[in-house]
Amino acid sequence: MNCSEIRVWTLILVGLVFGQPVNGQTQEERVRELEAKVARMADEMSSLKSELVSAKGRLEAAESKKDGDELGRLIEEKTEDLVLNSKAPRRSAIDLSGYFDLEFRDDNAGDKATEFDHHRLILKAHSDITQVIAFDMELEIEGGGVGAGHLTSSEIIVEFAELSFRMSELFNLKAGVLLAPFNRFNLLHDSPLQDLTDRPLVNRRIIPTTWAESGVGAFGATYWNWGSLDYDVIVANGLTDAMSTSGGTRSARGSYRQDNNDNKMVIGRLGLTLDVPFLDVLNLGGSIAHGKYDGDGDHSLTMVGFDWTLKQGPFELVGEYANLDINRGADEVMAGIPGGMGGWYVEGRFHFFPDSWRGTNAFFTDQSTFTLVVRYGEADTDDSGTAVDFAARGDGYRDDRRRLTLGFNFRPVESTVFKIEYQIFLEPSGIEDVDNNRFVVSFATYF
Repeated sequence: MNCSEIRVWTLILVGLVFGQPVNGQTQEERVRELEAKVARMADEMSSLKSELVSAKGRLEAAESKKDGDELGRLIEEKTEDLVLNSKAPRRSAIDLSGYFDLEFRDDNAGDKATEFDHHRLILKAHSDITQVIAFDMELEIEGGGVGAGHLTSSEIIVEFAELSFRMSELFNLKAGVLLAPFNRFNLLHDSPLQDLTDRPLVNRRIIPTTWAESGVGAFGATYWNWGSLDYDVIVANGLTDAMSTSGGTRSARGSYRQDNNDNKMVIGRLGLTLDVPFLDVLNLGGSIAHGKYDGDGDHSLTMVGFDWTLKQGPFELVGEYANLDINRGADEVMAGIPGGMGGWYVEGRFHFFPDSWRGTNAFFTDQSTFTLVVRYGEADTDDSGTAVDFAARGDGYRDDRRRLTLGFNFRPVESTVFKIEYQIFLEPSGIEDVDNNRFVVSFATYF
């Protein structure tokens, strides 16, 4: 009951109690008259209330239309800005970074002296050209660069240079000098990422890491409640016929500027990440590469691979497998191209660090970690032959390599690592043991 209604009923009560007949009216007649007035006032109040509600509705609608028009105008302006911005050939900021490593080796093979090896200095650059176009590159300065004289493999080379067009989660395009999406290690090969210094044998001789090719590609991913599925595929110049038992595929990486035949190689990886209750990370990958490799384009090769990453708490288990089947003619057989190659590795890691040590000095931070590592791997660069001259050539012979590596490292922060490892080379059955084990220490960091 509002204030007006209270006043009306108060007058009625007062009139009933104290009122006297007016102009000869009886008490009953006076009551009826007052009731009629109250009824008229109630009708008037109801009508006024309806008008107020209607007016309020019209006002709110007007305000809503005004706000909607303003919001629509702002959306149109922002959309136009984004469209213009994505098409405008503007110069964007460039993010520079990189990584560095230094290695010390004591190699028992032959009469090799101990050495410090400034193996890699990598310069990285990233630029967002527009909202959807980006450019990424790595420039590798190996062994101090061309003319440094310390290593025969000293060079300055573009490791990759990728122009990407990011259109959606599921489908994106790229072009340039692209990392070959074959197994996981070739895509994530940076020294500071690894817990051991030397790369697995299979990623040196079978998958020629770092493996990059000139071409175009597509990539993307889709996500579900139980995990995700991602893909990466490129069409590129591909491997050449410069394959051998001693070097594997390292010299067969294609030119960035030309192809040795009119055919192109297709290289791709499909990755599956599963959300399972008993593991923190479960990632599985399958890869394939296929194309012609000889100058005439008459013979093809097919390489298949698998990779896996499992993590639970401080434990990790990673590994890869690759098998290369090479179709040959008489000329290829005479040239010493093997009929096939294969290799694999498995690596276990255990991360730990005493909590009581954290913050006790400048090197023991919240990110500090010790890691124990064990890796076993094999690489067979000619699956039709055996290492009959392994004893004569020792460490220089690459066929049927088997290596067990024991390692330990310390990371004061995640991006910087100090590594120690001992490599034990195991000769194939029937081959005399050779003193070719190796001790390696290295430093690596992102910057």
